Amino acid sequence: MALLIASTMSDSGKSLVTAGLSRIMTAKPMKVQNMSLNSYSTSDGGEISFIQAYQAIGAGLNPSRENNPILLKPTGKGIEVVFMGDPLGIFNADIYYSMIGSLWDKIKGIVSRDHVIEGAGGMGEPNFLDKDITVHKVASELKVNIILVLDIDRGGAFASAYGTYMMSPPSVRERMVGFIINKFRGDPKYLDPAISWLKGRTGMVHLGTIPYEEGLNMMPEDSMNVFPFGEGDLEVGVIAYPYMSNFNELFALVKSNSSVKFVRDLGSLKRSDVVILPGSRNTIESLSWLRSKGFEDVIKRKSVIGICGGFQMMGSTLIDKIGIESGTPGTYNGMGIFDFDVIYGERKVISQSFSSFKGGLRGYEIRRGEISYRQDPLYVIERRNGKDVEVYDGAMNGDKIGTSVHGFMFSPGGKSLLKEVGIKINSSSLEEEISSQVSLIEKMLRSSVDLDKIEEIYKS
Repeated sequence: MALLIASTMSDSGKSLVTAGLSRIMTAKPMKVQNMSLNSYSTSDGGEISFIQAYQAIGAGLNPSRENNPILLKPTGKGIEVVFMGDPLGIFNADIYYSMIGSLWDKIKGIVSRDHVIEGAGGMGEPNFLDKDITVHKVASELKVNIILVLDIDRGGAFASAYGTYMMSPPSVRERMVGFIINKFRGDPKYLDPAISWLKGRTGMVHLGTIPYEEGLNMMPEDSMNVFPFGEGDLEVGVIAYPYMSNFNELFALVKSNSSVKFVRDLGSLKRSDVVILPGSRNTIESLSWLRSKGFEDVIKRKSVIGICGGFQMMGSTLIDKIGIESGTPGTYNGMGIFDFDVIYGERKVISQSFSSFKGGLRGYEIRRGEISYRQDPLYVIERRNGKDVEVYDGAMNGDKIGTSVHGFMFSPGGKSLLKEVGIKINSSSLEEEISSQVSLIEKMLRSSVDLDKIEEIYKS
């Protein structure tokens, strides 16, 4: 049993539909390949895309490596390839494409076991049809049926659906059995002529129309989903440098006294009461970018929270002997807010991490870089992936705070720590917030789509 959720474009609602259907049908979500800088650690130390972890948690499952067999992370100097949770290295596109066949051979045995599978981007890109292991290989080789999600809000939905159908090879076209219209505003009866037109030319059946809903916000998957949020009085500016990563964790601030903006200009930065330096897949390049924008002196005058790569920027020196972080070996000056050095090596920490600090600081680490302190660390990480450890981490100097632990804002220790800079968070745990969001998605799907027909397609 399996089902493939595809589309003609990115950001059409595939992730939302996959999350909701996985929960409704108690199926396992999967995306064979995802390119994203928002990632998550499984309980056994595997790195997968955050959105597939989100879908699994929303379905009541523990995130696993199987949810996202291939994660691609752009670095500016190439693409880091993570396979079944483990980093393989950084490659250029040509080398990666030469690897796809062998990787697919290792993956296809686990695909279609009670899965709702999310395709990547648009499935009708003619320059990538022969390389598409997220939709075309799954449909043609494994005989998995496809449901298209069409974004009616951006226009051209029916034309792009028909074009995608016509350009797909027969082995894929015969698997395109239905479509869902997403983000519709108005009276659905006005869609009837277009629905009949598409059905008559493709044989795909209309499986429902999801209304445009402002309040149906998922934690973001990528930079296309970055938008201001929050209605609190405290202005929080998130530095949106290149290769910003794991910014979905900041949605803990939705339920807080904050209003959050992603900052790319000096004026917005100056208006911020608190500045957040989020994670980055290329910490050194992102640090160079913010300096080129004239941000550094302003940041030093503000209350600051640094997370992972953002925390590393706040140290004295960043030492990249083999170029694993920056792409070029070298020693780089940090902002000097804290007194420590960061030393990058091949070792990558991927873990669910816990400290008993301030009632329990919990989250996940996905990083390279060992921190060598000349000042007192803020706390000790006591467990990684269920194993006892003793790792010094974090720093605090007045209204400047740093941590290597993503997702800490959802934990009691993180909420207590952020009160030091005036942020008051009322969110539940990350898992509870995800479950609540996916519950709303489930409710929306139950009222908008033909679940009986979808389940019939899933089981066929």
